[in-house]
Amino acid sequence: MSACNVCGAALAAPVYRGGEGSSITTMNVVIEGQTEIFHCRACDHVQTAELPDLERYYAEIYSINEGGEDDDQLYEIRDGREIYRSEHQAAVALEKLGLSGSPKVLDYGSAKGATLRRIVTARPDVVPYLFDVTDKYRSFWGDFPVPAQTATHRPDPAWAGSLDVVMSFYALEHIPALQETLAAISALLRPGGTFYFLVPNMHANPADFIVADHVNHFSRRSLTTMLERAGFSGIEIDESAHAAAFVVTCKAARPQAHTAAQIPGSEAEVKQLAAFWSRAGARIGEQEASLAEDARIAIYGAGVYGHFILSSLTRPDRVACFLDRNRFLRGTRSNGLEVRAPEDAPADLDAVFVGLNPLQARAIMDTVEPLKARKTRLFFLD
Repeated sequence: MSACNVCGAALAAPVYRGGEGSSITTMNVVIEGQTEIFHCRACDHVQTAELPDLERYYAEIYSINEGGEDDDQLYEIRDGREIYRSEHQAAVALEKLGLSGSPKVLDYGSAKGATLRRIVTARPDVVPYLFDVTDKYRSFWGDFPVPAQTATHRPDPAWAGSLDVVMSFYALEHIPALQETLAAISALLRPGGTFYFLVPNMHANPADFIVADHVNHFSRRSLTTMLERAGFSGIEIDESAHAAAFVVTCKAARPQAHTAAQIPGSEAEVKQLAAFWSRAGARIGEQEASLAEDARIAIYGAGVYGHFILSSLTRPDRVACFLDRNRFLRGTRSNGLEVRAPEDAPADLDAVFVGLNPLQARAIMDTVEPLKARKTRLFFLD
């Protein structure tokens, strides 16, 4: 890898290399090849060497919540109520954007368009537009609460210069050609229109650092550099409105001054992430070695952390199931293992490996009453 996706500067040697034989993606798919991660000292961007066939991966393998219109990802449990990601994203967007006057709003890289669907339900005056690089989500677009303008593979040229808002939820981290994409988004907006997007914050969710299909890992400095270079101004970056994400709002208007260079870098934090993941596999091995030969185990969390644990075990045949509180995952299978609710965990478990964000894992597990009541032995990543 030779050049930074954000600023074009030459990249030095990788700061992290994963296992030689395989890498893991956000779809919990183990793929061939070694994950290599680089840190740009010029703009503070972190990026991963891209998959060998990225276009085919998104067309044929990558999918988000295709189980049905209501299929969604669990965001949090708040006062005993399940809050799902699209619900929270819609609430934050409505608060941040202050929409008025029948605005034309595009969900760029929309997948099912679940967040825009919720926005339109709350605000029927919104004129919805949907775009994705694949045709696989078209079946979900036909029954929008308000008829939507749609396009796949390329945005409709007729939309150029007419949109009030372009939204993007968890898309830019997948795209190597950032400046080309931002130029396309800018061209869709009316002068002064708003670009609103979410990208993962790897410092709040370390799993973002190692997934092979996230080629971009942003910081405040690299986000500001990227947007100022693309001609956006009025940049606001919120790290608290959405867990483990940067919520970014900016305007399609040339900046009067470039401020990115004044923002501190994150070299020390990047080194800490690289060290954490370099140690994680060995830690799992030590925990596994402490178990009896005939031990029966489960993995709590059927996402990236859980699948990293599964791929790191010497004896994955001892894993009885995944445990997860997301009701949309229950009864499904992932990499050959059933996903069960915690209350349905096998009675004879000797231990549970906790596949959750290590920054929150202990607090979350303290609320999982079925496992607390059994006093099940828990193994954490840190």
